[in-house]
Amino acid sequence: MMIPICSIGAYGDHHVNTAKPPIQVSLERWEVFLRSLSERLSVPSERLPTVRCWKHSALATEIKAVVRANQSELRTTFPPAYKVIEHLKRMGWVQPIEVQSSEQRDHIEFLIVDARSREGQPVSPLELLQAWLPAGVICYFSALTHHELTTQTAAYHHIARLNPPRSRKELVSATEPEKAGEAVERSPLGTDIFHFAEVTCYETRRDASLVPGIQMRVVSPRTWLRITTREQTLLDTLLQPLRCGGEAVILEAWENGVNAMDADRMSECLGKIRRDDLDRRVGAVLDLIGADVAMSSLGRRMTALKERLAAATTEIPDIPLLWGFQFPARSEAWKVRIP
Repeated sequence: MMIPICSIGAYGDHHVNTAKPPIQVSLERWEVFLRSLSERLSVPSERLPTVRCWKHSALATEIKAVVRANQSELRTTFPPAYKVIEHLKRMGWVQPIEVQSSEQRDHIEFLIVDARSREGQPVSPLELLQAWLPAGVICYFSALTHHELTTQTAAYHHIARLNPPRSRKELVSATEPEKAGEAVERSPLGTDIFHFAEVTCYETRRDASLVPGIQMRVVSPRTWLRITTREQTLLDTLLQPLRCGGEAVILEAWENGVNAMDADRMSECLGKIRRDDLDRRVGAVLDLIGADVAMSSLGRRMTALKERLAAATTEIPDIPLLWGFQFPARSEAWKVRIP
């Protein structure tokens, strides 16, 4: 049996080109291809955290790899990737997910690859972001909601592209927010990628040295998320308060997270980040919410810092608990302005 796969015009043009006859693919060759593709897209990995949701170009790359790996059976006349994707859509193996692209970008279409998927099966904005940038890290407000640190619905989502760590001389000063060496963006929230379910999804850049707490979270058998840990997410609220939802969301997150977090793991993150201004903010917020971490390495770290601040012979400038915010009260112990 031969299966015709029609030729189409330019990439993304779904009008059949009647000037070219369809490429005939035998059922046996098609079955070899589908079996190999299914095996290749069956298990997530560090390289491909989601093998269910794809960008068009990324899926085309995987299809080309399958054809190359099975060249002796599929032969050189096997159709190009974009034609195969159109045929998979007609078969129901691939289902398009439409998103609203930002004004600066061309049309974006995500693809769900699942022969068993049903119409209406939910797709998370976080899964779309991970498909957009497989090496990226879900963070900020998105991570707060994923870790259930806030009861608020995320007003926007973020995925970060990590820059190589900079030298200590290049690190941001104690009174500046994390900037990671990125070019000035038009929006303080980051680069607008697309809108899905009435929520804007952003890409941003971060210095890898400021994000030591990253983990892979299993969402489903075919979807993982590369996301900041609970402890890193809480620290991020003090580094980037605007991108984490603002004062109310952040204070709620710390109140909810203080009993769920691993204090020793947070201390380890602070030791790798090595920013006294961040340590001071952590000490201030822990005092503000009445947290008791005295028996942990975090407690010992905070005690040592507090003693150094008290013994300082030069004046230490105040910093706000949340960068860019003005607060009326002051923590004398931490030299931090607080709500």
